[in-house]
Parts: sequence; structure tokens; C-alpha cells
Amino acid sequence: MYKSFYQLHSKPFSLLPDSEFLYLGATHRTAYSLLEYGLLTEAPFMVLTGDPGMGKTSLLQKLIGDTRDAFSIGFLTNARYDVDHLLPWILLALGLNSKQVDPVEAQHLFANFLAQETARHRRVVLIMDEAQNLGVKLLEELRLLSNLNQEKTLQLQIILSGQPDLQTLLRRVDMTQFAQRVVVDYHLQPFTEEEVAHYIRHRIQLAGSTRPLFSAAACALTYRLSRGNPRLINQVCEMALTYGYAQQAPRITAKLLAQAALDRQKNRILPLADLEDLAQIAVEDDTEMSGLPDVIPEPASSLESIPSTDPAPAAGMAETHYQRGMTLRKNHDYIAAIAQFEQAAQDSTYHLRAFGQIGLCYRALGFVPQAVAAFRKACSDYNASRSQSLSVRYLLGRTLEQMGDKPEALEQYRLIFRTDRTFKDTAVRLSHLEGDQTRAARPPRTQSWGFGQAWKSVRQLLKGNS
Repeated sequence: MYKSFYQLHSKPFSLLPDSEFLYLGATHRTAYSLLEYGLLTEAPFMVLTGDPGMGKTSLLQKLIGDTRDAFSIGFLTNARYDVDHLLPWILLALGLNSKQVDPVEAQHLFANFLAQETARHRRVVLIMDEAQNLGVKLLEELRLLSNLNQEKTLQLQIILSGQPDLQTLLRRVDMTQFAQRVVVDYHLQPFTEEEVAHYIRHRIQLAGSTRPLFSAAACALTYRLSRGNPRLINQVCEMALTYGYAQQAPRITAKLLAQAALDRQKNRILPLADLEDLAQIAVEDDTEMSGLPDVIPEPASSLESIPSTDPAPAAGMAETHYQRGMTLRKNHDYIAAIAQFEQAAQDSTYHLRAFGQIGLCYRALGFVPQAVAAFRKACSDYNASRSQSLSVRYLLGRTLEQMGDKPEALEQYRLIFRTDRTFKDTAVRLSHLEGDQTRAARPPRTQSWGFGQAWKSVRQLLKGNS
């Protein structure tokens, strides 16, 4: 319904788990790294918990997609405590059997499969989603299955994923033997306010949009309503896009989003946060559209990679992170690119270029103040080559100019002009901004003077630097 209006090729906020749309915030990155660590270090049991809607299933799907070539993986999500035995479900998940077998035959089939996979140098990984539903009896069955591991060879690894009730279950006294075998135990936390904004823009971008559709204020309100829960974020954003389409709104503002949330909260089914000012936001004047542009228009030459006149950098992790970041940026995966550039920036030889690229990524995402901060960090590198420094300072000036901070932009252009009078179109931009300042200082009756008068300021600056 709204996809064609907002030029999207798919729904960005579907409630179905989709690892392709997965956004790895800090808590999800940590969880994923720990699961990878557990697989590599042969942890017998790993436990991942989180409130409903925190993205546990999507995270597990990504893990399966990334490791399916190295392991034989069985994924179970519907086993319940009221079944007699868990092993038949495990055989079905591994594609070993589709008919009912007795427990002895099931044990024999499973043991043979473990032996065969071990001979192929592959481990079997069982992933139990919604594991809080298993209960003590079936968890004990899993523990006994882990005893099939040979003395020096781990054949079977088990990942349990579930809601906080799973933690409560594993803390029971009669679960002590099980708990002692858990090597990885992590609880997913909600997104921060900044991560919610990144999450929204990340999914909008993957759905095909070339610009952010949600204003900064709308992203902030989404965080307050959802408390950083990904599933609730999807609910809020989905209904906001629907309301936006109904109103033919080119952008989702806080006012529009508040109106959608108020309507949805009437039946008290969706567990959104109760905000005292939500009704006020829904009726107050909508001034967000007059603010900064989402993406600052720029000549193509200014958006190219920051040049380097230095010799090719030595091979190393910094270069690897930088090249990965460049690839991700070219693919418009700006959030992931920023993470790579931040790693590269830890090497002093990449400081300017990495932070310059971070600034370009933030600007493409519509985070203009963050872009300015990144460009300023890049400019603080006084060991970089002159061409690199001038390129980044020019980007800083252009960004400040588009923000409306003309005095600061003017100062940046002056610094460039003193170093290289022919750099890009700095002289022309300097003349325009000098002229704007002069016109602003004159009485209204004298503000009609032309470009020739503005150019005098540049000629005077040229004379002073001769």
C-alpha cells in the first residue's frame, strides 16, 4: 500500500524474523560474538535470553546462515514441555527421520549421525528457540544427550534461546548439573535512543529508500514508545508509514507518528509506553519539515573518496577495516561502514581518512551534526598530507554552510584559501559568504549591491596574502 508511495521494494518493518534486515546494535553484536566464541571454543551449552521481540530468532538465523557450511545445524522452535520425548523432534529438525520411532531406535539413529559427522570433521549444533517452554524434564534429556560426546572430541553443541523465564528455570537447584555446563550466557538489552534512529534508517535503506523517511524527532519518539524493543519499533514504524501514506506525507514526523500511536493505543493491546505528552505532540504545529535537509546536496567531485597522495599504506588490520568500510559505503550500508572506519581510525595513519569517511556516512544518513563532529576530528590530524586536509576541511565547510552556520563555514573556507587559493570553488564560496555578511550588516536600502561588490572582499584577501 505505502511501498510505491515511498519508493520501497519491500516492507522495512515486517514482524516476521528476517536476518537480512538484522541491525546489530551493541547488545546484538556482543551476543553474536559470544555465540561465535562458543562455537569456536567448543562450548557444550550456550544460553541466549531476552524479552519478547528483542530479535533473538533473527540473530540465530544469521548465525545459521553464517555457519551452515561448517556445522550440521538443527533448529527447533516448537518443542513443548508436554511431549514425552524431545529426541524425535531433534531427528526431524536434522532431517534424519520423518516418522514416529521408539526412544531406543531414535537414540541409535542420533548416535550414528554424531559419529558420521565427526568422521567428516563436522560438529552437530542444536538450536532450541523458545527454550523456556521445554521444562525441567526435556532440559534434562538434552543434558543426557550431551553425554554422547566422546572423551576428547566434542560432537554436539546446544544453544538455548528464550525469554527471561529460561534464566529462572536454569537457576533452580535441580538444574545445577545443567547450569554447570553452560559456557556462554547472555541477555539481550533494548536499543539505546541513538541505536533506534540507526535501526530505523538501516531498515528503510535496505527496503530501497535513498533517503531517511523518519525525522530525528520521529525516531526519538519511537524510542520512547517502544523502549528500544525491536518488535515494538517495527509496530510503531509500520503504522506510521501507513498513516503517512493515508495523509500523502512525504516524511514521517513526530506529529504524524504520535497520531498513529494514539489511535493504536485506544484498545490497550499493543504494549507501548504511556507518554503524558503524546496527545500534545499529536496536535502541536509541525515545524520539522523546515529544518535541515536529510541529505546535503553536493557536487559529485566532493563526494568521492578522500584523496591520498601518500604511498600505499602497509598491509594490516587498519587497511582491511578501511577497505571494508569503503565497500560497505559504496553499497550504501552506512551503519556497518561507520563501524569499520572507526576500527581503522585507531591507526594514526588512517585517522583523517577514516573520520572523513565517517562524516560522509553520517551525512548520507541525515545525521548532519554527527557528520560535522567527524569532519572536525579528521581536521585535527595535523600529520596528514595537505591535499587530504584541504579535502576534509572543504567537506566540513560545505556541511556547515548547508546547516546554516555560515560564520563557521566562512572560517573554514578562509583557512583553505590561505593554503591554496585555487582549491575547488573555495574562492567563489568565500565571496558569496563574505557578501552575505556584508549585506546583513548594511541598512536595508543598501542591500541590493551585486556580485562584483562581493568579489572585492576576495580581491582584498588576495592582496593581503600576497
